[in-house]
Amino acid sequence: MFRFIVLILTAFLFAACASSLPRTEMTESEIQLRTQALEAAYQNLIHIPAKTATPDSVLLLLTDDSRYWLENIERAALYEDSALVERRPFHEILVIVTYRLLLRENVLSEYPDYRMLRFALGERGILRRAKDLKLGPFEIKNDRGSRGLKSSPKVPIMIFKWDEMRWKFDLPESMKLLTRGLATISVKKDWSDSKTAIYLLQKYYHNTFFNVNESLLNPVPSI
Repeated sequence: MFRFIVLILTAFLFAACASSLPRTEMTESEIQLRTQALEAAYQNLIHIPAKTATPDSVLLLLTDDSRYWLENIERAALYEDSALVERRPFHEILVIVTYRLLLRENVLSEYPDYRMLRFALGERGILRRAKDLKLGPFEIKNDRGSRGLKSSPKVPIMIFKWDEMRWKFDLPESMKLLTRGLATISVKKDWSDSKTAIYLLQKYYHNTFFNVNESLLNPVPSI
């Protein structure tokens, strides 16, 4: 009798635990609704008015990791010396030196506050590169949404995460994926990541700004 009771309790507990596990498969209608929500989140993101949007409304579109990353990368851009900057991955070095260049040239003075946030999502930031690309359809797998190039839609370059019943943009992960091709220049030319980042700035801004050089690996003196 005792063994029978134990078996009943075990079966009950197993069933209770199984019912509490999160579902990993979505129905077709759920996938369709989430895809529509993902498309809407993407449109909201690329139409952000970087100069005038309220920071809180923009931060709601980003993952928590993105917020922490923005704070960290702005501190780095303002204060880290070349030795610390050069230890960072390529996509972070590129953000830092670009931000410093635009600070030095007073381009970011048009932003009233939250400059790194506005820079990252504005016309000179990460989404500028995304807008210039031919993108493929959205892909959803559980709580992760992505979008790749039209030529290779299964290879993601933009990442979203489902959180608090909405899609949020993963900024650092997307930045890393969007610049992955550029990062290969370091390997092909046997350059450091910092040299490659400066080279790309020189190439992009050669008709706009002077003195785009390794001095940008250190903080802008006037900041």
